[in-house]
Amino acid sequence: IEKRLAALVGDLARHKNMSVGEMLEETFLHTFEKVPSGGVASPHTEKTLAYIRELKGRHGIDYETHASYRFVEKTKTG
Repeated sequence: IEKRLAALVGDLARHKNMSVGEMLEETFLHTFEKVPSGGVASPHTEKTLAYIRELKGRHGIDYETHASYRFVEKTKTG
C-alpha cells in the first residue's frame, strides 16, 4: 500500500474509533453491495468524506481513485 495512503487509513480508523482492520472490513463489505443507482454503497457519511478530503491534503495525496493503475513498485537493489 502506498505510504501516504497507509497513513491516511490509519488516521481515518482512529477518527472512526476503529482498528485499521475493522475499518477496511467495513469499507470492503460496503463495496460488495450495489445500490439502486448502479454504484456501490459507501460506509462514509458526508462529514467523514469531508474529513477524508482534509486527510488527503494533510498527507499530500494528490492522486485520484484510478491512480493505482499507474503505480510502480520500486525494487530494492543491493
